[in-house]
Amino acid sequence: DQGAYTGESFDDALSAAKKMGIVEENESLDVDGYDAAIKLRSILVFVSSHSSSSSSQSCKITIPPIDEIPRDSIRNVTHEDIHRAYSDGRKKFRLVASASISELEPLNNEEHASKTWNARVKLEMLTPDDPLYILSGTSSLVEFSTDVLGPISIVSKDPTLVDTSYGLFSDIIRIASESR
Repeated sequence: DQGAYTGESFDDALSAAKKMGIVEENESLDVDGYDAAIKLRSILVFVSSHSSSSSSQSCKITIPPIDEIPRDSIRNVTHEDIHRAYSDGRKKFRLVASASISELEPLNNEEHASKTWNARVKLEMLTPDDPLYILSGTSSLVEFSTDVLGPISIVSKDPTLVDTSYGLFSDIIRIASESR
């Protein structure tokens, strides 16, 4: 965030982020959206396993393999792009991981149905009214919407390594497993 507004180059901002420990040792995991795609797919596996087991209607939920989740990269965003976005209404770029589920599709004229997760990690330009806009540093946000409820947002403000989103996710799995 701040590097773009102070005129730092991408390489300088990346180096600073590595020193702060907020970029993976393999920078491509963060810069090219792999880390976000892995976390998104992990959440989809968790949600799908619990929604299909609690559903009264038998339903197959397809989750895309990690290499089939489209990912954008921040590598090609120039200082000029960021300056233009910031000066044009104070917009910000963010890699946003999102997923939506397709409508039910009948399988072989049986009672069973199939759903497919449409997942992606996309570089988006956010405006100040977007909930993701307020995030800084290592903070993250998960927003859920359903057909009857939402949006519900959960923010993790400047998490440590112990309480990153994957750490939270593993705790949720542990708790869910213990409650069975």
